[in-house]
Amino acid sequence: METVWVDRSDPDAIDLVLTGDDPSPRFAAGVSLDVGRSLPLLFLLGTLLAVPVCVVMRLAGAGWGPVWAAAGIAGAIGAVVPATVVVYTAFFLRVHRLRFSPAAAPTTVALVRAARAARPRPLTEVRQIRIDRSVEEPYEGDPLPETVTVTLTVRLAHGWVAPKPLPADTDAAALYRELHELLSPAVPVALFVRRHPRPVPPPPSKIDFGALGRGGSSTGGC
Repeated sequence: METVWVDRSDPDAIDLVLTGDDPSPRFAAGVSLDVGRSLPLLFLLGTLLAVPVCVVMRLAGAGWGPVWAAAGIAGAIGAVVPATVVVYTAFFLRVHRLRFSPAAAPTTVALVRAARAARPRPLTEVRQIRIDRSVEEPYEGDPLPETVTVTLTVRLAHGWVAPKPLPADTDAAALYRELHELLSPAVPVALFVRRHPRPVPPPPSKIDFGALGRGGSSTGGC
């Protein structure tokens, strides 16, 4: 699981890095290549899904030509549609970074995707950055340790960036302080910490096999 960090290597801007992938067309091209390798399998799956339709067509008296055509069309749709969605998401939807500039006192933000970096917008375009840290504490006698879930959510004026799960050992307080010092007061940065006990599993049910045997014997006979 990737972490989120603040990149200050650019003297003119500060990046909130949401993913370790290279935010460039090269990354999206690599995704496209991977999708291309999976096209035969997707085509096969689409064809298999069309088998019931093909069977109905044959029972209705259709020749093999239309049946094969239907199977081919289903396979093509099954391959092209998912591949298009994955490639489009990699190029145009997935946000790799939030770029704040100027570095000294940010007043604008730009969403960095693989296809391109969007034009800078006022910093108020980012309505909230929220960090959630949830701790599930073990119940008494629970052999499992506590479970920690950390999530970063960026809410924009016209949508949001997909919630980003962070490693359990993320220092949520330190990340909050860094983002708060960088963006406050223009952008609200919130940290929510919640602790709750793990539900105690119900005790295993006890089956009285003797009672079952007696009940079964009482129903026999005339």
